[in-house]
Amino acid sequence: MPDRIEIATVDADYDAFAVLVREYWAWLEHRYLDLPGFIDSVGGHQALDAELDSLSTIYGPPNGCILLAYRGDEVTGGVAMKDLGDGSCEMKRLYVPDRFQCQGTGRLLVGALIEAATAVGFGLMRLDTGEQNSEAIAMYESMGFRHCPPHHEYPAELMTHLKFMERSLVDDQPN
Repeated sequence: MPDRIEIATVDADYDAFAVLVREYWAWLEHRYLDLPGFIDSVGGHQALDAELDSLSTIYGPPNGCILLAYRGDEVTGGVAMKDLGDGSCEMKRLYVPDRFQCQGTGRLLVGALIEAATAVGFGLMRLDTGEQNSEAIAMYESMGFRHCPPHHEYPAELMTHLKFMERSLVDDQPN
């Protein structure tokens, strides 16, 4: 279990998140071996390489945040959030490396991201994930996310393999 979760604020933090995202992408490619080219197509559609070069702009303040989980000085997971411009935000790139899984890190990161989103006034958190990410989908459902219509357009051949979810944050805001 991580001993702390921190908000990315400096280049080294964004670099650490980029390393996690690259590891995540390799993990996805392995998970989706039965769908050759699927992960590459998603990455291309999302302009992943350009995103990794602009993490602080895309996910940094005031547009969102990146959270990193640590055990000592070692990064054990990460997640990002960005403003969708309509009062909602999107959770992106949640990843906990295999060596740190089953310790509650993903759940802690999502909980901390929900708190951060609620604190800045977002009313809804959205996400999309691959249909084969069953562990993540089960965790999201247990944390109040529900399946919903797509909030992003993807090519038709990708849409059949994606799940879209959202969670109201209104009930989480202080009275």
